[in-house]
Amino acid sequence: MTTNEWLGCDLLEAVEEKLSGAVVFKGTRLPVEAIVENVDAFMEVDGLSKDGAVAATLECFPSVPGGAEGIRTVLAYREAHERQLQP
Repeated sequence: MTTNEWLGCDLLEAVEEKLSGAVVFKGTRLPVEAIVENVDAFMEVDGLSKDGAVAATLECFPSVPGGAEGIRTVLAYREAHERQLQP
C-alpha cells in the first residue's frame, strides 16, 4: 500500500523527520510495513494462523502500540482497503 493509503488508519502517521516519511505507528519509529510483512511471513513461511502470526510478531516487536489489537487493526485496515480496490 502507498503512504497515502495507509494514512487513513488512525493508528498510523508519516512524518518526514521519522524514517524519511515512512508510515509508522503514531508516536513511534516502528514502520507498519515491518509489522505486516512479519505477520505475512509467519503465515506463509511458518504456516501459522493469523492469530498465531500476530502473537509471534508481537514477540518480535513488543512495543507495537496497542499490542495484538494494534496489529489486528492495521491488518483489518489493509484487508478492507484491498477489497475496495478489487473490481
